[in-house]
Amino acid sequence: QTKMDPPLKLHLNYHNVAMGQGQDVVAMAKLEMGHKDGHWVMLQNIHLMPSWCVTLEKKMDNFNVEGSHPAFRIYLSADPSKGIPIGILERAVK
Repeated sequence: QTKMDPPLKLHLNYHNVAMGQGQDVVAMAKLEMGHKDGHWVMLQNIHLMPSWCVTLEKKMDNFNVEGSHPAFRIYLSADPSKGIPIGILERAVK
């Protein structure tokens, strides 16, 4: 964050989604909002939804092509899993 960015506030410009059944829709909505408005989005336990991770990777590709708000950040947590696409892992700052 820069001095010009507003402080992070849960549900206003910082969104936390614990992944599991039915949370893919919530996560995508928060990602779209973050991409456009410069919010931070934390997706927890993405290893629980390996098939959705492919969708996430495609969404991240689209965000890259479109150009995201400069303040937009995605944070991911996961247990080690072969179900997480290599493209997501390659983009990650570890």
